[in-house]
Amino acid sequence: MKQPNFEYNILRVEASYRIRLPAPLLRRAGWLAGDQPLDGWLLVGSPGRCRLLSVSEVENDANFQALLARISAELGTASTNSLAFHDEPSVALALRLLPIQITPPEPGWRLTLPRPIAAVMQITPGKSDIAALVFQGHIELWTIETLTFAMSTPLSEFI
Repeated sequence: MKQPNFEYNILRVEASYRIRLPAPLLRRAGWLAGDQPLDGWLLVGSPGRCRLLSVSEVENDANFQALLARISAELGTASTNSLAFHDEPSVALALRLLPIQITPPEPGWRLTLPRPIAAVMQITPGKSDIAALVFQGHIELWTIETLTFAMSTPLSEFI
């Protein structure tokens, strides 16, 4: 039986909220191209898990275009009643899809995690590690707590 090809890395979040992404991880996900900065998007799936998306993935997917339109509409709507609070999930929606940039080598490919996302993920810069993995063609970043919780499901439930 052939071993499944699954790659993961445990990476330190540096004091400046930077994460050094290994070139093989970027290459495997099809992100590595030249030595210029790479623009993309950070999609937050849950407080402990997010995914890197290319600009073309977001531009060419009707679901992402609908999400961006909804975010824009939420942010652009003026309140008619200062005493009424909008529902929290809609207000936080703008934090679920954020533009990012992966900067080139020297000393390595780097992603600076947006501070609001680091706070939600309960990342302590300079002390926290995250798991970086390629799943279904995408680079995902998981908190160690999320990975630990995911691994707590008994194996018998998968068989």
